[in-house]
Amino acid sequence: MIVGLIILVVLTMLGIQAMRTNLAQERMASNMRERNLAFQTAESALRVAERQGPYDSERVEIVGDLRDWDGVVNQTGVLVGFDALLAQDPSFHIGPPQYVRIGLEIPPKFRLIYPVTSRSVGGQASSPIVLQTGFEPPN
Repeated sequence: MIVGLIILVVLTMLGIQAMRTNLAQERMASNMRERNLAFQTAESALRVAERQGPYDSERVEIVGDLRDWDGVVNQTGVLVGFDALLAQDPSFHIGPPQYVRIGLEIPPKFRLIYPVTSRSVGGQASSPIVLQTGFEPPN
């Protein structure tokens, strides 16, 4: 009888540990899904912003609020109704163009680069992703 009780206690302890491990793995998988969802929507906002820029003669129409991220009104937009699973709609900002030196050649060569930043969150507001790229408009 005592041996049976000891075996039941050991099996109970193993079962509890297995449940804890399973719960931790489930949380990790959920966090990875949230991060991937936020990353993919931020990447989509970057691509839309690259098409939306002031250098494009055929601008993509963005429905939604215009936000001011840095005190300078440039090209900023929100992709409204992008995905129902998101806690917030993704947004983007196209900064003022900057001349960037390319290579070490003399005489120096410069290109006009627009900084493009996008922000998105996953299904929960606690999973933000911010991406930034430099975009050279087509000639």
